[in-house]
Amino acid sequence: MKKISSSCTRNRPCLLPLAFLRIPVLLGVSALLLLAGLGAPSTPLAQEPPIKIAAIFSETGIAAPHNLPLIEMTKVAVEHINSRGGLLGRQVQLLLLDNGSTPIGSALAAQKAIAENVTAVIGAHWSSHSLAMAPLLQEAGIPMISPGSTNPEVTRGKDYIFRACFIDSFQGLAMAKFAIHELHAGTAAVVTNIDENYSTMLGQFFGNAFAQAGGRLVAEIGYRGNATDFSAIIKEIEGKKPDVVYLPGYTRDSGLFIKQSEKIGLKAIFLGGDAWDEIEKYAGTSIEGSFQSAPWHPQVPFPESEKMKKIFAAKHGRSIENISSPLAYDAVMLLAAAITRAGSLDRRAIRDALAATVDFPGATGPITFDANGDPQNKPIIIIEFRDGKRLFRNVISPLPGVSP
Repeated sequence: MKKISSSCTRNRPCLLPLAFLRIPVLLGVSALLLLAGLGAPSTPLAQEPPIKIAAIFSETGIAAPHNLPLIEMTKVAVEHINSRGGLLGRQVQLLLLDNGSTPIGSALAAQKAIAENVTAVIGAHWSSHSLAMAPLLQEAGIPMISPGSTNPEVTRGKDYIFRACFIDSFQGLAMAKFAIHELHAGTAAVVTNIDENYSTMLGQFFGNAFAQAGGRLVAEIGYRGNATDFSAIIKEIEGKKPDVVYLPGYTRDSGLFIKQSEKIGLKAIFLGGDAWDEIEKYAGTSIEGSFQSAPWHPQVPFPESEKMKKIFAAKHGRSIENISSPLAYDAVMLLAAAITRAGSLDRRAIRDALAATVDFPGATGPITFDANGDPQNKPIIIIEFRDGKRLFRNVISPLPGVSP
């Protein structure tokens, strides 16, 4: 090998021949840097990790038929966000946790979300499930947005807990006034599922509002959540001949009650709350002539609703059938907007951004949060069951000066 001469001096740096400089090319970039005294190359910037969001719903158990459409809509909303670049330059990772349709399962799911260090939680749907989750997530400082838990106690005294739906105090009031002013009802019976906070609280709010508006309650009766035979209760109510029967239960029990009432001969108008998602499956044609309060209907006059319907149709090739599922879309979009405004994944900053939400354009109506994390002035839709369809009857607004 030819000797490499050097004429290095203190004031004159060494000049290496070109042939020697080619050696590192064969050895790789790392060798070149080592020869230059610069050490190993820095690691290329890794892609930002996804934003982990938990969705706690009922995939199994009695609540699953009510929750599955909300799970579907939650996925649609997250996929839509990711298709537009995600949030803060990151994709959103959805961690779906099954609460097994029980409060205990909901608490366990919340603990799982905490252990996974999620940024926020979407869920639960049923009030009894959210009531079990909320204290745990509040203590952990993790923002939670329930799409459909209407019990007022879900958010009370918890500044990290929010909801996308109206609350039962107004839902009960709205239906009571609708019964008196629109249906001209003078008497009412209230029948509630004593195993569900949602049902008992909503029944109480309706009963109080109906009486205060000049109506008379002729019966207040409870049943267990797993009941399937309502004949004894129906016969008792039939003897009192109320103008309306308020059934703030879920799809299965309310549907069976209405179907059995027709067979027994109870003549009354049935009224229900927002949990009558797919009541036709159990009530059949017996549901004709009934009314329910609801968070959404395909004909609601909100621009974001039209956008949501197009996004859903593009994904599934069909229209939205469940009246509660749009609340899940709004819950996800509320969170996305808050993260964007916060400009970080700091959970306190996200909570502050949620609390400052004003006139958010929801698919179920505009949303401005009050001090409790509840939407102010959230409208209620009255749906009429007629000719085998759910017809849009009207919108009841809680704005001051607007009477149902």
